Amino acid sequence: MWRPDPGPCVAEVADWGEHPDDVEYLRELKGMSKRIMKRRELIVKNTDLEKVAKKQGKVSFSVACWALSEYSRSSGLGDNAASIVHVFYESKDERKVLNAFASAGIELEAAEAVPVEPDTSLHHEQEIMYSKESLFIQDDYVYEEGPPMSTDELKKRFGM
Repeated sequence: MWRPDPGPCVAEVADWGEHPDDVEYLRELKGMSKRIMKRRELIVKNTDLEKVAKKQGKVSFSVACWALSEYSRSSGLGDNAASIVHVFYESKDERKVLNAFASAGIELEAAEAVPVEPDTSLHHEQEIMYSKESLFIQDDYVYEEGPPMSTDELKKRFGM
């Protein structure tokens, strides 16, 4: 028979932050050190990105990557495929990071360096700041850059 209250079988759940485990987790999280990071954003060909990703263990930097669709102005098919990339590094490693990207054919120095906010709401930035090692984070989705290309531009690009 139906009744309006859930009865004794449903566990009572405390609000976030009130449970002792939550309090312990927050205390532990505040005790962890965050790295002070800089971020540069640019659009790179995936072939060049693969070259620089191989240097990630030798040089300390992290990458967050969002693939662009073949219909984007800066991307294409095969070797012309590109991604939007955020490169994160500490100030002390800046020269090494810039040299690593330059040797892979990516002009990272052309992108403006922006300090990463320590209290940012972006999950990937928090993950990179708390991590002790270099990370390569790649989104599963494909994005389209800017306004769509015209029909004539698409026909020209795909040889139709």
